[in-house]
Amino acid sequence: MTTQLNRPQFIVLEGLDGSGKSTQAKRLAGRLYDLNIPRFYARQPSTNAVGQLARMATKGDFPLENEAIALLFAADRHQHYYEKIAPELERGNYVICDRYYYSNMAYQGTDAAAMERVIAYNQAVMTASAKRPDIVFFLDVPPKECMRRLSQRSDISIYETLPRLEQMRERYFAAFERLKKTDHIVIIDAADNSHESVAAQIWAHLKISE
Repeated sequence: MTTQLNRPQFIVLEGLDGSGKSTQAKRLAGRLYDLNIPRFYARQPSTNAVGQLARMATKGDFPLENEAIALLFAADRHQHYYEKIAPELERGNYVICDRYYYSNMAYQGTDAAAMERVIAYNQAVMTASAKRPDIVFFLDVPPKECMRRLSQRSDISIYETLPRLEQMRERYFAAFERLKKTDHIVIIDAADNSHESVAAQIWAHLKISE
């Protein structure tokens, strides 16, 4: 299904590590730039002090309990949204965000109870004035293929093992089921498709006039 969205658009790309979501987020931002459409590229964890701490924790630079990491990500999201994302949306700019609260649910929602706590953390820090994404693209790639791609990288996070990626894919879909009535989520098979094909599918859903 394609959707005509009203500006400003808040677009989120999600996926397992190695799914190509960052490549597609940057590609989309570049295409909007080429069309002279105002856009802002965002990434979470962010580059602010809280986000840098969260990123260090996921790299295993220091030991931190899963619950503490979940709270850290929620705190970063609050700061990042009100400091960067909300002002860009208010200016009428497109915002393309690489990860959002769905990652928090998948990566720290280790069981049903933890999932509900992560949702509660994000609801607590993202007040009623915070805007839900207009559309979320989940790039679905099998965990084994993600691991193959990740093996070519030098920086590996604590989550980048096959068992963890398999668990996180399940949690992503559990989160999507939980949020299906409130969030517009589009799942794209990005396993065997080229970067160009995946980008074309994303663009088709956005229905942006060129």
